[in-house]
Amino acid sequence: MANLTERQRRLVNLLNQLSQNLVTANSANDSNNDSTLSNSFSLNLPGFSLDSNNNLNLGFGNWGGGKPTPPSTPTNIREVLLGLVNEQVQVTTPFDTISGTLLSVQDDYVVIIEASGAQALVRIEKIEFVSNS
Repeated sequence: MANLTERQRRLVNLLNQLSQNLVTANSANDSNNDSTLSNSFSLNLPGFSLDSNNNLNLGFGNWGGGKPTPPSTPTNIREVLLGLVNEQVQVTTPFDTISGTLLSVQDDYVVIIEASGAQALVRIEKIEFVSNS
């Protein structure tokens, strides 16, 4: 694996074991029609994804043999914001400029934690400009 930290290696190994256990458990239950397990699963984390087809994506390429998916260009402000979660941002609205860590992007607002620790909720429709600071 390319330049993974020890913690990332352990996580990948645990996820691989988990996927094998789920498939093994499902295979054992296939003889029973009342099986509640499925051998189809996926795990998606920021910059990391794994599915039951052993497709592993750590944010810099697809190692599962499938075709790599090129990053898509954001088409709206919400998509831009989704790409900046856990980053330092500066958001400009008609009323004020808010700086801090973008904690969450909801359907119609974002949550920003300012340097003072204050939590700011900003309606997405009021955001005029976003920069990654």
